[in-house]
Amino acid sequence: MRKFYPLFLFFILLFSCKSESFVEIDGNPSDSPSNYNFGNTAQKNFQGLVLDTNGNPVSGATVTIGANTATTNLKGLFTLKNASVKENFAHVKVTKAGFVNASRVLVPTNGINRVNIMMIPVTITATIATGSISTVSLPNGTKVKFDGSFKDANGNAYSGNVSVGVFHLAPSNPYLNELMPGSFLATNSAGNARVMETFGMLHVQLTGSSGQNLQIANGHTAEITVPVDAAQTSSSPATIPLWSYNEDTGMWKEEGSATKMGNTYVGTVSHFSWWNYDAQFPQATLKVTVKNAAGQVLPNVKVALKRNPQPYEIFGMTDNTGTISGIVPAGEVLVLKVYDVCNNVLYSSNVGPLPVGIITTIPEITISSSISLNYTIQGSLKTCANTDVTDGYVILKPGTSTSYFQYVSLPVNSTGGFTFNTYACTANPQFTYEGFDAINLQSTNEVTFTAPSTTVNLGNIMVCNSLNELISYKIDNQPTVNIVGLFNVQWGGLTTTSPIISAKQLRINSMNSAGPFFFMNQNNMLGVAASFTSYYGFEFSGGSITSNNGNLVVDITSFGALGDYIDFTVNGTYTDNSGNHTFTATGHVKRDL
Repeated sequence: MRKFYPLFLFFILLFSCKSESFVEIDGNPSDSPSNYNFGNTAQKNFQGLVLDTNGNPVSGATVTIGANTATTNLKGLFTLKNASVKENFAHVKVTKAGFVNASRVLVPTNGINRVNIMMIPVTITATIATGSISTVSLPNGTKVKFDGSFKDANGNAYSGNVSVGVFHLAPSNPYLNELMPGSFLATNSAGNARVMETFGMLHVQLTGSSGQNLQIANGHTAEITVPVDAAQTSSSPATIPLWSYNEDTGMWKEEGSATKMGNTYVGTVSHFSWWNYDAQFPQATLKVTVKNAAGQVLPNVKVALKRNPQPYEIFGMTDNTGTISGIVPAGEVLVLKVYDVCNNVLYSSNVGPLPVGIITTIPEITISSSISLNYTIQGSLKTCANTDVTDGYVILKPGTSTSYFQYVSLPVNSTGGFTFNTYACTANPQFTYEGFDAINLQSTNEVTFTAPSTTVNLGNIMVCNSLNELISYKIDNQPTVNIVGLFNVQWGGLTTTSPIISAKQLRINSMNSAGPFFFMNQNNMLGVAASFTSYYGFEFSGGSITSNNGNLVVDITSFGALGDYIDFTVNGTYTDNSGNHTFTATGHVKRDL
């Protein structure tokens, strides 16, 4: 009856065990080592959608993956290219004032890794005073009991009012995977990587009267009480490990235990971030690929998994290759189901028992065409001269959705052809597509159509509309590279340590699978006219330029207001492992923020 979380969002955490060799966790070498196999450093691409708990886009949030950063646009979308991560571990962090820090841990693929994160608004549950015992409670029975001693970020004793924000995340919450930090990958007290099964999570944030972050004072503790989910009451153990989340490493760490008292778990902690009441298990890794009857891979299919006695199904979505992977309990029979977009069961079978620490790939699952709502959309892009588009791509999305998370991007083949395998809930659904010609810099604009059958041939599609946004760049005497399609253009403030300098940054992300990421700063010293500085960055296929290895002149020829256009040129040189190079670029992009 426990709830187990083997499948994590769209790209699921893979696990490989090193039985003897311990590896320090990147980002915090002083933390407990883990024998999780992080793999080698790799460059990966990411796209994501950030929402609040009401489902509204969170714009202006800072997304960090390793040393790379991006900013969500007005729709809550972000793109990061060539981010340096580990082969088996990518830690995505999202921050914005007014929200609890959010994160996601996943195993990156070689394609575009999509991330879905829901941010929790910071709220004040209660205000307490230092120097006395206080208890802060939620209506569902969650409690935090303080002894009255607190410290600031520098370790100094704090005296005064303390604002306390308490958030309980129940295992039955349908958005648990989007709300919780990291993943269910953890390191126990022996340094062994484990997969966890949650019985509830708790986040507590402490803020002083001046808005400063606070913690429990050294040598002091707080008592935390969390209700047991009703469906887990009969199977909840008498004692359960407590796990704290490390925002630097993206890992949970075993740190004490909690005792079951009535229908609650009660434990004692010495600091606050996220705490998790979890059982730990040895793990196996399961890989599943889903195809239709024609042998075509099926992306974005819901695959659910559960242990026979547990009440909840936990699910993930197949990636663009139709594959999903996840850490699962070893040595048990698991129930696997595949659902369509209307939650109709298309496939069901038992899986396992699986061996401990082994990656198991089960035979490909084929969904019968008689019950599948799979749609095949195909066509061919043509230039205005009626020749094949040889360098271009097509974006497809269901209906009139404006969420980029629903887009599927596909490059055309050498003759301009493309084929999408996608889904719909009802017969004769609507889809929207947009085709791009990267050589002639033209687009179809968005076109909405109705699918009269499960196979739709759009025929030859003329790509004859001028592009509204474009970035072109050229390296040495190589051919000019044109980046077309969707862009995310941000203009906003930066944190600065100088009281006499205000800093802003222009940041441009390409929202398709190829294209540059560009940023540059503008400093405005008191009494001095604002001017763009030489601090810049430009990333492109096969390389990158920053102020450290480049000598570029960036000229902003037009800087429009929100919704208007920014025009710029870049000229200069840079150095990489292959030597010295010349670099030129031009851009015409619309401001999103």
